[in-house]
Parts: sequence; C-alpha cells; structure tokens
Amino acid sequence: MAVIRTFDLPRRILFAIRSKLGDTLISFQCVRAYVDAHPDDSVTLLTRSAYAQLFMQESGVRVIGFDSRIGMAARLLWLRVTEPAFDILAVLWGSGAPIRLIGQLVKARRKVAWSRRFGPGIFEEAVMPADHFLIDPAASTIRVFEPGFAAPTRLALPSLAARRANCADKSAIGIVPIADEARRNLDPAVLAQLLLEVRRRHPTAPMRIFINPGNAGSDALIAAPLPPGCEVRTFRDLAALVDQYAQLAAWYGTDTGLYHLAVAVGIPATVFFGPTQPHKIVMPAQSGTRVWRLAVLGDSHCEEKSCGRPLCLHAAVAAWSMGACTTGIDETPIACPLRQCSATDLERLRDASPA
Repeated sequence: MAVIRTFDLPRRILFAIRSKLGDTLISFQCVRAYVDAHPDDSVTLLTRSAYAQLFMQESGVRVIGFDSRIGMAARLLWLRVTEPAFDILAVLWGSGAPIRLIGQLVKARRKVAWSRRFGPGIFEEAVMPADHFLIDPAASTIRVFEPGFAAPTRLALPSLAARRANCADKSAIGIVPIADEARRNLDPAVLAQLLLEVRRRHPTAPMRIFINPGNAGSDALIAAPLPPGCEVRTFRDLAALVDQYAQLAAWYGTDTGLYHLAVAVGIPATVFFGPTQPHKIVMPAQSGTRVWRLAVLGDSHCEEKSCGRPLCLHAAVAAWSMGACTTGIDETPIACPLRQCSATDLERLRDASPA
C-alpha cells in the first residue's frame, strides 16, 4: 500500500500493547517518541490496566486500560459506537486471539500489526529484522505508516522521572532478586551474596528488597534472614511501587520488567543477566545502566526453559560480589551450555553495559 502523509490533517491513532511489563514500557517509549514528533495527532493507547496507570500523566496520550479480554472488548466496542473511525490502528506488541479481536472490533482506515499471523485478513504487517531487539516490533509497526520514524535509543518517561526528581530523600538502595520465571531468579544464598557487596558499596544507605509475592520463589526470599538496615518491601500495585522507586539512589537486580521501570523512573541501575541477551533488552543509549554477564556466554541466548537454578546468573552475581558460586554445575539441566565450561569460565565477567 502506498504511504500518503497529509501533513496539514492530524490523524487519529490507536496504539495497542498487550504484553508483559518490560515489553509494554519499551513499546510505550515508541508511543512517546511518536507523540513528541507529531504533537497534532490525536493518540490513544490501549493497554493492560496494571500498566496503564504508569502512563496516565504522560502528555499527549489518552490511555485506556483493560483488566480482561471481556473488559478489553467492552472498551473497544465503546470506542466503536461513540467515536469516528481511527486513521490508524497499530498493534505494537501482543499475540494470540486477543490481537485478532482488537483488529475485528476497531474501526480504522488502516490496521497494522507487528505480526499479521494473528489476523492475516485484517492487518498489514511490519517488516522487522530477522534477529530483532525488544524495541523493533513497536518501531517497525510505526514505520509502516510513518516511514521516517526513528526508534528511541533509551527508556525515559518524563512523568515518572518527575516523581523521582521531586522526591526530597533519594538515599535508599533497591534490590530486585526475582522475575516471572525461575531461570532469571536469585535464590536466598545468591541474594545474600549480592546484599553483602551492595552494603560494601553503600555502607550507610537503607536497602530495600522489592518482591512481588505473586511470583514463584518469592516465599523463600521473603523468609530469608537479612542483614541490618535491609528490609523486604512487597508490592502488587505498580503505581505504588513507583512512589517507592522515587526514593532510590540506585537499583540492583535481575533481568525483569522492574529493571525497565527503574530506568524509566531515572534510577541508575546495575542488572545481572543469565540466559537472556543484554544487547537486545537494554536500550543502546541507556545512561546510568551497568550490565553484567558471564563472558563465556557472549551474546548467546539459552532456550532451556526448565532451569530452576540458573548457574549462568548465579555465577555472574557471585563473580561481581567477589564470592564463591553456591550453585553447582550438577544442578543445571543436561542441555545447559555451561556444562562444557571450565571453573575459570564461571568466574569471568563481561561488562555488557550500553556504549
């Protein structure tokens, strides 16, 4: 389809993001960049209610949240009945039948998605690199109708960063040891190593361990003994978590959506990677971020999803903390690539921080 841009006629655009926290924050950065480049366009974002609350104060974007597939359908039907057709529906991230449902319910002159396989007869499809980064689905989708769109290179949301900038006391240190899958989690022994090194680097700062009690593995971490000056802060609501993030001087943790939230708020972060690829996940100009991974892993990705005690991650934390790794090679799945490595390989770190 030929691309025609009528510059003196603002467009009505509905962006849709239906994914996890990290994907949603990265995709929203593309929405933020688009709005900044085209302030006269009328932009609406449809996303999960848990994440919508993070974007409500972002200028130039009307945000509509949903809690379930039924709730999503109800909001789209309301838009269909009460408003004129959108010029563009752009699905920046998401998968499965709900994406097809979005395409069916939205009135739009053009409907574009990062992948059309969820609605082959509905969407135009973005053209993405074969080996794409986390930013590419959203950026490539926008380029279908705005070819000159430049993908953002760092994550920074003004409304969230302002909440931290306005906080008088930013002396605490945040630690996030757990993600939404076991192969990216620290166990109590590894967390203890991390806390000792963080305490050495920040000898007087209060330390706060942020844990979502809904994540598997959280009970053991909540019950683990802690050094003086350290406490567990549980959370379920992300808006309330941002209020606590606003008080942080620094953030340490694993590869999780809460890392992306930390940098969006403006917190200097140190993040440890195990099976996943830092160069695809951490944005290339993300200032204030330090990234550590075992050197032997290079830029590889591990597909072994059954790993319950990730030696790759635990060894990286141990090496950074200058301690001995408490996870043994015999605790890894048979397919773990580290089974072919020497003990020395498990002690060598690579600084994979953005250039």
